[in-house]
Order: sequence, then structure tokens, then C-alpha cells
Amino acid sequence: MQQVADRANVSISTVSFVVNDTKPVSPETRARILQAIDELGYRRNAAARTLASRHSHVIALMYPLSEHHLSEFVTAAAAASARLGYRLILWPTHGDDAASEVTSLVKSGIADGALLMEVKLEDERVAMLRDADAPFVLMGRTRDTTGIDFVDVDFETTTTQAVGQLARLGHQDLALVVEDNTDTPLAGYAPAARTEQSFVAETAARGLGAYVARLPRGPAAGSAFADLLVQHAPDTTAVISLHNDANFGLVNTLRRRGVQVPRDLSIITISAPERLGALCDPPITTYPQPAEELGRRSAEALIARLQGSEEEPIQLLIPCEHPSSTSSVATAARDRAPLTGADL
Repeated sequence: MQQVADRANVSISTVSFVVNDTKPVSPETRARILQAIDELGYRRNAAARTLASRHSHVIALMYPLSEHHLSEFVTAAAAASARLGYRLILWPTHGDDAASEVTSLVKSGIADGALLMEVKLEDERVAMLRDADAPFVLMGRTRDTTGIDFVDVDFETTTTQAVGQLARLGHQDLALVVEDNTDTPLAGYAPAARTEQSFVAETAARGLGAYVARLPRGPAAGSAFADLLVQHAPDTTAVISLHNDANFGLVNTLRRRGVQVPRDLSIITISAPERLGALCDPPITTYPQPAEELGRRSAEALIARLQGSEEEPIQLLIPCEHPSSTSSVATAARDRAPLTGADL
């Protein structure tokens, strides 16, 4: 804070008034201080602000763990943390400042460590937390995982199993649909990239036809995917989906146009809540996401790191369970005409 005061040519107390918003400061002086803060990359220490103002500027979202109103990942992590004597706080981050927000959270003393969700292949939060020497565990994986603690869904194994299941049923032409996160904060989202890479590799190894569609989130994704199949992959007899928004729209579009699932087109969705597949009509074969185990193990890994009980990197991959029920069937594609606009 002294550096900020020196650069803005004011006293430390004046800087404190601005940072903690405790006393009025002239607009000119405030602007000078904020500019100095910007230039120096100063981050407000939340703990110090709390002591100065007697307000933490933090509110708690309380919810009973028996009620799964939030993601199962979060619920499981919260339950595991509580069992080990820790409390989990939710800290939404957004925009370009997300990485610095996470670092500030730990450095300020609000949290001892951080669990990072929605991990990208190249995730700037990792470098910032490492530079700050802040403990963290990824609920996901970056491209380079050297020395990084992570717990992630094994998308590679799950995708390979799904392709294998369809190949054994006689399907020769497969399609994959994933979310297109280009030009969004999730550009480079790791699950989509890993699933696509595994799908392309496994279908090539088996000599199968393969088509990949990347579509943005939203209710129109399913019907858009159906149109793409007609235009670019009309011989497709089975679909693998890592795009929850597309599932409902695709099934509804197929039914409306007289294409029967799974007789005419088999569909498998991977790493999705099992209940979402069950809500489709007909229900979709689902490799359910191991949400509870991933959330629990991530919290346990971070707390083990905080308590110094682990020296080597903690790196766990959890495959999705094989579906207990299925809407994918042996193909009739050898006798089925290609999909057409009339069908869809």
C-alpha cells in the first residue's frame, strides 16, 4: 500500500480510504490512487479491508447438503470438506479478471486453497496460482499437467468405450457433437477437445466413418445438428454427444421428422447427468458423469495438500460408468437409406 501512496503522492490513510471505501475522497485524488493501483497491479487485501471497515463484503450462500439444488460436483466437494473440518465457499468468477480473482482469494487469506472448475487446455489461472504459491487442485486437466494436482473425468477412456460399443453393434458411420466455445470465456475447454481427439483417433483406428460437429450452446443446437448430418454425414447411424443442449432438440427433431431412435439412429451421450438422458423420449443411452466422486476426491486432494500429507502430485482420472440401460441398438444401416432433408 505504501507503493501506491508514493506513486499517487498521497498518504497511506488516503489510499486506505479509497481501497476500503470508508471515507470520502475527492474525485481527482481517487482517480490518481486508482491509476496507481492499476499501474502497480495492486490487489485489495480482503482480510485487511475487513479489519479496517468491519465489513467483509462477503455473503454466504447456505444450502442443505441433502438437497441437490446445486451441481453434484459442488455438493460432493462441500460434503467432503465439511467431513474433514473445512468449509467450502462459492466464489463466482467472470470475464478477463477471473484468474486474478482466484489468486487474490487465496493470497488475501479468505481461503486456504482453491478448487478450479471449467478447466481449459491452456488455463491462465494455473500460472497465476503457481506464481502466488497458492495451493490448488484442478477439477479437470490442462494440456501440460506436470506437477499439477488434478482430478478429472477420463474422457479418453469413456469416448473409446462408447465408440467400441457402437462398433460392436455394427455401426460403421458415427458422428460426434460437442460444444463450440470459440469466442467465449471457455475457448479451449478441455473436455470437448479431449473427447474430439479421442473420437477421431478411435474411429480411425477401427476404420469407421467419422463426422464432428461443433455447435454453440442453446436450444437450437439439436435441430442444427440434425441439419448438419443431412448435409455432411447422411450415412450416420449413431451419434455420440458431449452437448447436453443438443440432445433434447435432436431427439425431438428426429421424432417430428419420422426418424426413430434407436431404430434409425442410435444416440449415446457421455459425461452427462443420467437424469437428463432419462428425460428424453425415448431415453438416451448415457455414460453418467462421475460427479459425486469427482467433487469428493477433488476436495480430499486439496485438503491433503494443505495438510502436507502428500508430496507427489495427486493426479486422478475417473471414467464414466458404463450405462446400465441402452437406447443404442444393432444397426440396420446396411439396408437404411441415407438421411435426407425429408427425414429431418
